[in-house]
Amino acid sequence: MRKTVTVIVIVVLLIFGFRLYKKITTKVPPGLSEIQKQTGVPVEVADVKSVTFTQSITLTGVIGSDEEANISTKIPGRVTGVHADEGMIVNKDQTLVTIDDLQLKIQKSQVQNQIVVAQTNIDTIKLQLNDAERDLQRMEQLFKENAISQKQLESYQLKLNTLKNNYESAIKNLQVVKDNLKLIETQIDDCTIRAPFSGIMGIKNVDIGEIVAPGQVLMTLFNINKLNVQIKVPENYLPEIKMGQDVIIEIDAVNGRQIIGKVKKISGSPDPKTRMFVVYASLPGSPKDARPGMFVRAKIITRIKQNAIVIPQQAIFQENNKTFVYIVDANKAKKIEVVTGDNTDDTIEIISGLKPGEKVITSNLENLSHGTIIKITERESNQ
Repeated sequence: MRKTVTVIVIVVLLIFGFRLYKKITTKVPPGLSEIQKQTGVPVEVADVKSVTFTQSITLTGVIGSDEEANISTKIPGRVTGVHADEGMIVNKDQTLVTIDDLQLKIQKSQVQNQIVVAQTNIDTIKLQLNDAERDLQRMEQLFKENAISQKQLESYQLKLNTLKNNYESAIKNLQVVKDNLKLIETQIDDCTIRAPFSGIMGIKNVDIGEIVAPGQVLMTLFNINKLNVQIKVPENYLPEIKMGQDVIIEIDAVNGRQIIGKVKKISGSPDPKTRMFVVYASLPGSPKDARPGMFVRAKIITRIKQNAIVIPQQAIFQENNKTFVYIVDANKAKKIEVVTGDNTDDTIEIISGLKPGEKVITSNLENLSHGTIIKITERESNQ
């Protein structure tokens, strides 16, 4: 029995020893990090470039017009005709809306009759005045001849003075009636609302049969030959925007065509509801299909710097509140501290630390350290 146990123990020891020997003598395959240290960490790189660096603010806006008007009525009344619709091209002085003028025309006829009566009254008084002047002349002669008394002479003088006053009053009354006629004629003319300039109709807020009030906006009109871009700007951006700055404008509705305009006006106060200022930019050579109200994207160029050193933003990383990049040094990564400046959406300005022609590493930064062997992939960025 003891012999059997001894044999079993020897066999177990032999098996354990063989496995231990196998483990000691077998090499552990290298990990990915070890392989990369030997063959190089794959990275993408980009050239350090000297360019004209532009800084901008990208905002949204709409197309407007330098010449636009809210078409309203000066008098109340019922709309009898709407002669223009949204999107219609109209000419200057073209009729847009008509308002019922029947009552005004009746008043005009009445006032014209009053003018006739007033003029007849003037003519009558004029004849009486002429007669009174001749009578007075005769009475004065008779008074000189002592044929009539002073009291009789004064009665003729009083009659003449009264007729003169009546004549002046009749003249004034005629002028008042004529002024009333002009006012009514103006009101009748106002019943026909015309286009103040040639352009395109915007929103229409009126239909036939409606009762409108003075000042009520019926339509909007835009001069499409004087289009502009109206950009809403938050107040914190306003100090960066100056007159004459370039504005790159994109209009989606007309195939996203880019147009270069300029800042030409900045509103003096913000919208009380949104606290947004409006910046007006020119729209030179605007597409014929551009219309007021269309959505636009506008990039306002706030700064242009010549010979600026720039690199892709993804090349930058932070350590201990300092900014670094890795550049290519032979086949190794070299860690360099840099000072950065302004940035755009995808590039950043380098104030110091790099020079044109060097190559910065833009990928796999987390697997690099100073002196790490690298392998540049085929996708080398030169942007």
